[in-house]
Amino acid sequence: MKFHKQSMLLSVFAASMLSACGGGDGDGAAQGPGPNGSYLFVDSSNYYFGTTDIGTTRTQTIELVNRGGDIYPINKFEVSGDNREEFTSDFYGPITLNPSEAVRLNVTFQPVSNGRKFADIEIDFDTIVQVTDKQNQDEQKFYEAKELERRQDYPAASNKYGEYIKTGPVVDANAQRAAIKLPVIKESNTYGDGKDFKGYLAAVNARDSGDLNGALAEIDQVMVASSDSYIADDALYLKGYIELMDKQDYATAQKTMQQLRRSYPDTTYYDTALYSEALALQSLGNENLATEILLDLRYKHTGIDALGITLPKDNIVSRMWFDRASDALKTLGAL
Repeated sequence: MKFHKQSMLLSVFAASMLSACGGGDGDGAAQGPGPNGSYLFVDSSNYYFGTTDIGTTRTQTIELVNRGGDIYPINKFEVSGDNREEFTSDFYGPITLNPSEAVRLNVTFQPVSNGRKFADIEIDFDTIVQVTDKQNQDEQKFYEAKELERRQDYPAASNKYGEYIKTGPVVDANAQRAAIKLPVIKESNTYGDGKDFKGYLAAVNARDSGDLNGALAEIDQVMVASSDSYIADDALYLKGYIELMDKQDYATAQKTMQQLRRSYPDTTYYDTALYSEALALQSLGNENLATEILLDLRYKHTGIDALGITLPKDNIVSRMWFDRASDALKTLGAL
């Protein structure tokens, strides 16, 4: 394992006077690979705080994102320069950014005198090398796809997500995100990219950013407005997944997965919903009902059940669900 000591410098500038006359934001441009080819990205290299009254404050949020497969311990995030006493940050100690993780740090401007004010932000970080340069470069396809998605160029985003998956992602979280988005974006090429589709993507992106309640609110809007949409079952499954895996709200998740099966019996999520419902029931302590559901799932994918021999149907999907159900039943002592 290799370690690199690295640093980057950002600029912050502002003006102060006795009465405010406007404001501004950073340019939002993504920074390319930094020193020694690092993939620690900053959402802008310059931050403008606008004009701020003396005695008041204005805050900018700076986001650091690890877009590679290495690990970046952030050792220092420090304001420097002639006017550094008028800028403060909320960085209080070392932070480690694993692949795909981000951190938002606030820098506050509090002028004490008139005039234009300038400062720098020094970011010192280490790189714990885990992957090759090519793997880091390939990982950027995921972020290229996200940008195409943001621009609503869905055919190009679909192609780029597909290209990313084919390269063999090294960041598991990004691989899962791409796998969730790709089939739905492909469907939009056939069924359209209306409000229902955009609401679903908004929910996925809200979950990715950690805003679980925001994601659930987006899904509820999709279900209320578009319960007969081609994407409604995707949205309902995502709702149940968030409740089960992210919020550990097992009772609500069990009801959502049951609703998914009953409302959309032809959904491709049917088996996943069955399995998820069993997991939720097991977590709630209802092992008897969980066992019944798992037995149903296993039976659905059983090809041979005779003379004490039970084997799955001869296809990949059935073998997968047969094995998953069997493993779960063993943990419940039912096999």
